[in-house]
Amino acid sequence: MIVKLLKEEYFKINKLLDAPHAKHENVLNAVLSGMNEGVVYVDQLEEPQTAIVYAVGLRYFLLGDPKNESFNSQLGAFISTQLKQDSLELCGGTWFIATILNDMWKETLEKVVVDRRIYVDYSVYYELDRDRFKQGLEHPLHILDEDLAIVKITKELIDANEELREELTEYWSSAEAFTQFAVGYAVIHNEKVVSACYSCCVNGNRHEIYIATFEKDARNRGLATILGQQYIKECLERGFDVFWSTDESNEPSKRVAEKLGFVLSHRLMAIEFEF
Repeated sequence: MIVKLLKEEYFKINKLLDAPHAKHENVLNAVLSGMNEGVVYVDQLEEPQTAIVYAVGLRYFLLGDPKNESFNSQLGAFISTQLKQDSLELCGGTWFIATILNDMWKETLEKVVVDRRIYVDYSVYYELDRDRFKQGLEHPLHILDEDLAIVKITKELIDANEELREELTEYWSSAEAFTQFAVGYAVIHNEKVVSACYSCCVNGNRHEIYIATFEKDARNRGLATILGQQYIKECLERGFDVFWSTDESNEPSKRVAEKLGFVLSHRLMAIEFEF
């Protein structure tokens, strides 16, 4: 049996956060706290032994017993129907991407999904070295071009820019929720947002940084570094910790992380396949 938990019942799977790094996985815990958009399915409502958590627009997490036959016997079909439908309706996603907190889940997924080509990748996780970040501020690598301006992301800016609004509301229930709990900055050109850096999820005082560039012409101009510095400065001033994660194969993202003063903490396997 696989059933959906109500948001007020998410606490029931807290005991399943026993794998290494699970209790501090920002995206996962931002969903379970109700802060960010997500969906949680379990094997039973009263005392769940197994769960799958969907962080909308980001990834899935499999928790608990990876050999739970009552759950696993339905998982393949459930992914092909319910999870595919959720992904399409909530963010237009067409790929199943799962972070593997317990290596035994890899074997389970390979058994229940036999009709698709499965890719194995790794997610890399970074923590901010504050001394390195401050050194970067003293010796800036990039200066904002005269035709661009950096502004804080406000409700008014979100309402006025459809692309930015669509981007943020994949992770946040509303512009109001974003401006209340998250931090964000954008680079604008002629009143249009060309790039943005923001908290894609918030887990207590732990903010996960994400940078999106909407205009191709704005790439390779150092905007990610400039935005990241402004974003991190405010987070630190407000007592927040900042974290960065990306795919191991994403070399540009890793370079920006290192420029901003992030250092590698750990990596986790990711299983990916098209719905």
